[in-house]
Amino acid sequence: MAETTSKDTLTLEDRLAIGEAIARYCHCVDRGRWDEFPDLFTAEGTLDLRPLMGVYEGRDAIRTGFCDMLKTVPITMRHLTSNLVVTGSGDRAHAECYVLAITSGEGMPTQQMTGFYDDELVRDGGRWRFRSRRIQPDVPKSKS
Repeated sequence: MAETTSKDTLTLEDRLAIGEAIARYCHCVDRGRWDEFPDLFTAEGTLDLRPLMGVYEGRDAIRTGFCDMLKTVPITMRHLTSNLVVTGSGDRAHAECYVLAITSGEGMPTQQMTGFYDDELVRDGGRWRFRSRRIQPDVPKSKS
C-alpha cells in the first residue's frame, strides 16, 4: 500500500465523497437534474467549459446560465469519467479525471468528445463541492 505523505491527508471517506461529487455532476447533466446541479458548487464556484460552452462564475450564474440553457437543448448526453486521481489535505482537494462525453439528438449524428476535468474541491457545509471545475477538451493534432 502506498504511503500517505503529510501533504496528502485525505481520508478514504473524503476520497469516496469526492468521487461521488464527480459522479453526481455527470448524473445531473445527463439526467437533467438541473435543480440539484448548482448545489454541487460552492456559492462562488466556477464552471469553466471553454472553449465549448463558456464560463459560469457563482452558483447563480451556473443556475441561470448553464442549467437554464441546457434545459432548452434537445440532446441526450452521457458523461463517462475514469482514471480519477485525488490529492489534498484538510478541507481542500485537487482532482483530475478523463472524460468521454457522448451527445446525440433527433436528426443529428452521435458525437463524442474526449478530454479531462481539472477540479478544485472544498469541504463546504459538510460536503465536498467544486470550487472550480475546468474541462480541457482534447484537440486533434494537426498534420505537419
